[in-house]
Amino acid sequence: MRLNFTQYFLINLTIMAIHSEFFQIQKDFEIESNESIFFISQSKVNNLFMCFKICKPEPKCAYLTFKSNKCSLYTKYASFIKKYDQNSVIYTRLSTSDLKGLVYYWPVFNSSTNDIVSKADLYNPKNAKFISNRFDIPNSAISLSVGHYKLPPRNYFDGDFTLMAWIKLTKTSDFQRFIDCGISEDNTVIVGLSRELSNKPYLRIFNSNFSQLVVNSNNSLTIGDWNHLTVTFENGLGSYYKNGVLDHQGALEYPVNILRTNCFLGKSNFKKDSEASADFDDIKLFNRALDNVEILEEYYKDF
Repeated sequence: MRLNFTQYFLINLTIMAIHSEFFQIQKDFEIESNESIFFISQSKVNNLFMCFKICKPEPKCAYLTFKSNKCSLYTKYASFIKKYDQNSVIYTRLSTSDLKGLVYYWPVFNSSTNDIVSKADLYNPKNAKFISNRFDIPNSAISLSVGHYKLPPRNYFDGDFTLMAWIKLTKTSDFQRFIDCGISEDNTVIVGLSRELSNKPYLRIFNSNFSQLVVNSNNSLTIGDWNHLTVTFENGLGSYYKNGVLDHQGALEYPVNILRTNCFLGKSNFKKDSEASADFDDIKLFNRALDNVEILEEYYKDF
């Protein structure tokens, strides 16, 4: 949609009237998706200003398009699927454009394990398939049956962090993993789904040693139930949350600043440990420790 000079003038005037707090024009770009991770809603309206009005009270609205009297609202993650189109315009809601430390995000949708933030796409699956997620959306979760995915080499952990995902155990296995990411057995970050055969998650960080420091959950996961699991690390303190509620915390080693070349979803760097039998969805890694309120908000999100 090409806007004439008068239309651009009126739009810019409106943006100036609200002190550039809410929207900014991005020319020659388009967003098209009906996936729930990106798309919020579409309404038929008479003009662009009504579209702004629909977006403003919607907390998830970060981008909008207006074409042929159709107002389409998109989430902040839509920034990673916008594409060049010289006949289109999108509008950015400036107050929601900050990803707040989210550095890796594997939403898992439409049979894809791509990371939409940093392009650290999961690859080389073993005993893996796509299944419906907790909302019964087809091909929108990973199911591992004594299997794993590899993560590309990155410096995933070098200080404070938050790692979270929706996870469903499907079988009890000895020391099965959520994430194991490092360069060797004694230099890795471990987020386990079962301490021995207990089905109790745990968090350990080895820094060129086999530290005895560990954060062990007090409660077992139930086979067949989806749970939102979160681990955080901040200034030497590790914490584990289940469904937005703090379960346990304790002192941990600091992760070292290295390129982590042996990183897995569902597999351990220790050869004797079992590979995962579990389902995964909506995996996020932040480069800071989220607080209790933020973690609870993530639990209640539907994407």
